[in-house]
Amino acid sequence: MKRMTTLLIGFVTGALLVGCLGAATYYGYVRPRHVAEVKREAEKDAADRSSLSRRASELTAEVNEKKTTTAAQTSQPGQTSVNKLSSTAEATLTKRLQDEQFVGTLLLVKDGQIIYNQGFGYADAAKKRLNTPQSLFQIGSAQKSLTATLIAQLIAAGKLHYTDNVHQYYDQIPAARNITIRQLLDMTSGLKMDDAVPKTVMTDTQIVQRALTRMEYLPENQGHEVYQAVNYVLLAGIINQLTGQSYEQNVQAKLFQPLGITSSQAGFMWDFANQSHRTTSYVSGGQFSTYQKIAKESVADMYRELGTGNIYATPYTFFRLQQAIIQGKYVDRAAVATLRDSTDGEYGGGVYSYPTYIYSHGVKNWQELIMTISTDGNSGVMFMSNRAYDYDQARARAAWYWQFLQNAQVN
Repeated sequence: MKRMTTLLIGFVTGALLVGCLGAATYYGYVRPRHVAEVKREAEKDAADRSSLSRRASELTAEVNEKKTTTAAQTSQPGQTSVNKLSSTAEATLTKRLQDEQFVGTLLLVKDGQIIYNQGFGYADAAKKRLNTPQSLFQIGSAQKSLTATLIAQLIAAGKLHYTDNVHQYYDQIPAARNITIRQLLDMTSGLKMDDAVPKTVMTDTQIVQRALTRMEYLPENQGHEVYQAVNYVLLAGIINQLTGQSYEQNVQAKLFQPLGITSSQAGFMWDFANQSHRTTSYVSGGQFSTYQKIAKESVADMYRELGTGNIYATPYTFFRLQQAIIQGKYVDRAAVATLRDSTDGEYGGGVYSYPTYIYSHGVKNWQELIMTISTDGNSGVMFMSNRAYDYDQARARAAWYWQFLQNAQVN
């Protein structure tokens, strides 16, 4: 009996000791770790909720910003379709456009007011995407007017002179030829170049060097207007020499940025494919239906057109650029008059100047621009097409559209 009592007491004592030890372990080690873990999980959950809430706020702000930007873009002049023509004027214009098999966007501005801004046909037939006032087109050779404006800015700053001998900037061109900056601007230098598309993309410097190597000098042409793009390639190289910046950087900083122009409104062709309003080029001709044959342009070809034809724009954006030039936003009006020094339709400073309007024309990769703009910059025609048609008659066509604008009745 005594032995059983001793065993029972030992068992109870052991159980008490184990219980105490277990309690000590739980309260001293296990429970604190569990509490800490629960606290960490709670803090993490709170942080996650905070992060999700913050990201939700950020996404809401991004959506609202995009909506605001889109609304601002569509509320800007030139972004939406406009037709203020009388029914008679509209019928006359529509017939003319049909006769020209027009695919593109036509902008008419009269006395500072947009009276017509309409797209015709497809920007991309395969995707059934129509041309609109926001469609982007290549401006081709009309870009030379922008190059000439950059030159005028350098002249206004005293860094360059119309009478400078080009030998100062290109010692490969003999000084004895007396080719001047003015002659480059007016296409009277006597320089000529038959240029093939290079196989690889080249830098501005390489393009200029290539021109210096390939061009010819025809003394009998010096002093006479002979349209040759090489003149403007050399001018672009001079801009680079005097500013230390690329041609593209100069255009962006000195022409686009002052007007708040973004890549969705104008830019360089190597960025064209990134634009949602880009247009596809279609080849015209009796053997092809309207959208049957697509014209392709290599990146090397785009870069080759240094200073002469590698910019895209909407019709209204290009109107704004030309208006800004004419109205003295880049250089004063007197400097513009000196740059564009003819009034008889001869080429000068990147355009053809007439007594009441200025004309320019560009064709590149089956895209065409016909521009006429008044000498005060308040009225103009911007005819942009992604299916160039009858472009050899561009000057006569430009005269027709200019006359139409003058006589057009509006509602």
